[in-house]
Amino acid sequence: MRYVISFLLGLVAEILTGLAIGAGVFATGGRMPSNPADFPAWMPYVAIVGGAVFTFLFAWWRASRDRERAMMHALMVAAGAIGLHLVTAIGAGQTFTLFHAIADACKLIAGVTAGRIARARTVPEVVPG
Repeated sequence: MRYVISFLLGLVAEILTGLAIGAGVFATGGRMPSNPADFPAWMPYVAIVGGAVFTFLFAWWRASRDRERAMMHALMVAAGAIGLHLVTAIGAGQTFTLFHAIADACKLIAGVTAGRIARARTVPEVVPG
C-alpha cells in the first residue's frame, strides 16, 4: 500500500506540471490549444523543467519518510509521473517526440536523485573506529 501512495504522488506531480503549463498559457494571455502543433514554443521547456521539479519534490518528500525503502518510493513517484505523462500524451493522439523522451528521462533522474538524497540524509554512515 505504501508504494501505491508513492505512485499516486507521482500522478499528483504530473497533474501539477499540467497546471503550471495551464497557468503559463493563461498568464501569457493565450488559450490552451487543442492541437499540439499550436502550443507555444516555450511549453516543452516548461513541461520538462516543471515535471522534473515536481517529481523531485514529491519523490524527495516521500522517500525521506521511509529510510529503508527511500529509493523505491522515489522511483515509484517517478513511475507515476512518467506513466501519467505517457497515458495523457499518447492517449491524446500526440506523437511521442524527443521532448517527451527528455521529459520522462528527467523525471526518472529526478526520482533517482531524490532517492539518493533522502537516503543519504536519513541513513547514518558508519564511521570506522
